[in-house]
Amino acid sequence: MDHDPAHGAPEPSREQALRVAAVDDHPALLTGLRVELAGHGVHLAATAPTVPDLLDALGAAGEAAPAVVLLDLRLGDGSRPGGNVAALVGAGCRVLVYTEGRQHAEASEALHAGAQGVLLKDRPVATLAAALRSVADGETLPSAETAAALQVDADLAGHLSPQERRVLELYAGGMPARSVALRLGVTLETAKSYLKRIRAKYAALDRPAYTRMELYRRAVEDGVLTPLGTPVVPRTPPGERPADAGGPPPGR
Repeated sequence: MDHDPAHGAPEPSREQALRVAAVDDHPALLTGLRVELAGHGVHLAATAPTVPDLLDALGAAGEAAPAVVLLDLRLGDGSRPGGNVAALVGAGCRVLVYTEGRQHAEASEALHAGAQGVLLKDRPVATLAAALRSVADGETLPSAETAAALQVDADLAGHLSPQERRVLELYAGGMPARSVALRLGVTLETAKSYLKRIRAKYAALDRPAYTRMELYRRAVEDGVLTPLGTPVVPRTPPGERPADAGGPPPGR
């Protein structure tokens, strides 16, 4: 975690500045943000490349949680937005998600986990500073990005029928199309037509899912499937391997 160098005398604005932290694995971006935010009354007090690194460093330094943590939506450690937000919220932090592009499904995951808004990285620094203050005040940021992320759930709920969700659950979970048809009591062609419609609907939401692996990811993002390895099944007796261990379903 990085800290600003200590000054001999406190700056008059530092006492009133909003104290925030950031999690991003692009050091150059963080260096620029620290300088630019300072000019808007926001003190970027701590930065780290991952959420565990930030929380560990804050704990080791005995520091109170920052008013807001600016969280990059996609980090290089392979972590999920929902897990990152949940860890920060659990530590007493408010979270503003910072993203480079239209990653609405992942942003929706972050919002469901407790983030209070989503903002694109290309927004002016004055807009970012105002957003950080809004989140620090406990408000949900009314940005276009936040609205788009929230719309993902509404779009999915309105476009995937219960039968399509069941097909998605079975097929994305690893069941061959023929077995899906048998399970649902329909023909193979009908099962395939469901899959075509599901893929078309995801494409219309700007969330393409052309392969089984991509369908699996969409199903996890939308809560149709639980990620493999998540401990939601009964505890496995000692010495036995969980039935779903070993990674995502095979692609076809």
